[in-house]
Amino acid sequence: MTRDPRALLARLHAAAVQGAAPLGCTREAVHRWCEQHQLGTGARVHVIALGKAAPAMARGALAACQAVGADVAALTVVCAQPPGSIDWGDARLPSRHQVVAGDHPVPGPASLQAAEVIAEAVTDVEADDVVVVLISGGTTALGAAPVPELSQLVGSAERAQAHLANLAQTLLESGLAIHEMNAIRRRVLRFGGGRLAVALARQGARRIGAFAVSDVIGDDPAVIGSGPCSPDPLTPDGLLALIDAHGMRAHLERAVATTLGVEGAGPAITPPAPDDPAFHRVDFALVAGNGQAVQAMADAARDAGIATVQIAATPLEGEAAALGELLVQQALQAADHGAFAAGPVLWCAGGEPVVHLRETVARALAVDEEADARMEGLTEDGGMRHSAADEPMRGGRMQVLALSAALALEAAAHRGDPWAHRVTVLAAGTDGRDGPTDAAGAITDAAVPALARRGRRTPEQDLVTGRSWYALDAADALLRTGPTGTNVMDVVGLLLH
Repeated sequence: MTRDPRALLARLHAAAVQGAAPLGCTREAVHRWCEQHQLGTGARVHVIALGKAAPAMARGALAACQAVGADVAALTVVCAQPPGSIDWGDARLPSRHQVVAGDHPVPGPASLQAAEVIAEAVTDVEADDVVVVLISGGTTALGAAPVPELSQLVGSAERAQAHLANLAQTLLESGLAIHEMNAIRRRVLRFGGGRLAVALARQGARRIGAFAVSDVIGDDPAVIGSGPCSPDPLTPDGLLALIDAHGMRAHLERAVATTLGVEGAGPAITPPAPDDPAFHRVDFALVAGNGQAVQAMADAARDAGIATVQIAATPLEGEAAALGELLVQQALQAADHGAFAAGPVLWCAGGEPVVHLRETVARALAVDEEADARMEGLTEDGGMRHSAADEPMRGGRMQVLALSAALALEAAAHRGDPWAHRVTVLAAGTDGRDGPTDAAGAITDAAVPALARRGRRTPEQDLVTGRSWYALDAADALLRTGPTGTNVMDVVGLLLH
């Protein structure tokens, strides 16, 4: 095993990403489906790829269709990156193809335009055509557009799109889990809650293959990308119960509340019923998920010579900061009970913790006001400091978890825990972008807080005010990979060495 735990954990993250690489997984799944339905020479196929992994999934689907001799009549890709930056490799793009970038994580004008491109792709479908729909994380925002009823209520699609943006921001700030956010958002999305499948069926598509790279716990087809080809299982009463369980009524704009049926001014706008005939034409297949990424990380750790590798039995959920502290406590307890007996240990898990942004903003305002009043621009050593209030919030859930873990390890070291300096923590997203930052996450240990302080940061304050990126950047602890082309939630690894 390498003597550099940071370098090792960076390699393990790369292995996790590669383990959920969408190109190969999609190619194999689409190839099997084509053979199952005898979609060989003469079959006319449309490919619609949506989400952060859309380009790679599209390459896989094209290769599969070409391998069986099917005619790919058109390709539509809605993704996160600029179209000109996509490497198509040796893929043979059909003459009719369109690639557009939407907005993420909050939908905006680009997402509205992307939805129009999807609508055009739907109208191109003719009777007896076959459609391959590729879905990955980010689909909900990248191709977001309002249902017609919301547009009519507020006067235009552009105004309705502003309401969608506000809804997305409100849900993100509330700390809801992704399946809860999408349960609300898909009700008001033009192609959410199975509406894309219904639109394709109305055009005469005889078969719809929906292939998904999952970015949600449980891999529920109705949640991945807000279920463009899957029926919404939630009843109107169930939706209201979810909204009330999180105290969301007061935070919803009136137009959205009315469309959801919260205001009571009229019946809620509901997505297609689960027994809609369109869904009988849909074949859903999960091609990659978080479990594959975690397993790949574990396999790479064993190959690297780590004596003991343990995979968590359940996905990581809950508040990211609390999880960082809890995982460190568990690791130190395991060390006390002889976890090092057979050599280095890696504990790894996947999932998607949350950050309650609304609470974080409130803490940030309180801390900023107190700090600025007390310090008046000076640090304890007399040097100038930036006013925290002048800095935007910057960080993501994995950076929060990583910084929290580092502070817990530092505290344990100060208590004299002999194992505190022998734990290194990886926390990173598989898509290469944790929150609105340039980093996938971070790799931390007990020394990170002190390194951050040398860089004139207060890591404790950065953690509670939503500015974890600044402390981690000052400590050179961020993991920067660039976009990875996949998105299967997050991976966490604790290395005891």
